[in-house]
Amino acid sequence: MKLQCGGGIVKKLIIIGAGGFGREVLQYALDIKEAGAADWEIAGFLDDNIKALDGYSCEYGIVGTVVEHKITGEHVYICAIGDPKTKLGICRRFLNEDAEFINVVHPKAYVARNCKMGFGVVLCPNSSVTTNVAIGSFVAIDVNSICSHDVKIGDGCTISHFCDLTGFSVLGEGVFLGSHAVVCPSVKVGDYAKLGAGAVAIRDVGAHATVVGVPAKKIHSAQAEAGVSEGQKCR
Repeated sequence: MKLQCGGGIVKKLIIIGAGGFGREVLQYALDIKEAGAADWEIAGFLDDNIKALDGYSCEYGIVGTVVEHKITGEHVYICAIGDPKTKLGICRRFLNEDAEFINVVHPKAYVARNCKMGFGVVLCPNSSVTTNVAIGSFVAIDVNSICSHDVKIGDGCTISHFCDLTGFSVLGEGVFLGSHAVVCPSVKVGDYAKLGAGAVAIRDVGAHATVVGVPAKKIHSAQAEAGVSEGQKCR
């Protein structure tokens, strides 16, 4: 195990999920290291599909499966799984086993000084988190998305590219926003709701609802269609 100059142990970062988003998070972690802002080294990925990286050029490999991984004090973790329900299930299980999660905040992300943020958060390049925003744990905010003043984001939310959360809007736990989705001022989106790509929510969205279009309209609820499509499970 590597030691820091002051004698402390340098922990190894494990990325949970080796899909497309996992490979992106790896690049962000490398950018953080290059900027001199990392107090960890990179170990590699956990993924139950041990062939997830086959055919891709990748600097690090899969070091084990999620199911069989044993938590130790030598590792820190970040989850790179897109589907909120899957993400929260894994992360909370790891937390119960005393896993330590870090935040991966890209050097080109903007974060206001008075923003509050949990752990296990990924802020991608050119994402913006402005004044008095509150972000829960295990949230991913993708490239070029903005969280305006006084926004509140619950645990486990996944916010895709080019989304716009306007002032005082609220996302509950496990919300999924597709690319270019917009949540208008003071609109509340309920737990585990999904906004399709390009949807514009001008009024509150109920828990577990899926809405699409401009303005956003509900197409089904969790009772009508259980589960999440494979395309949303991991980019």
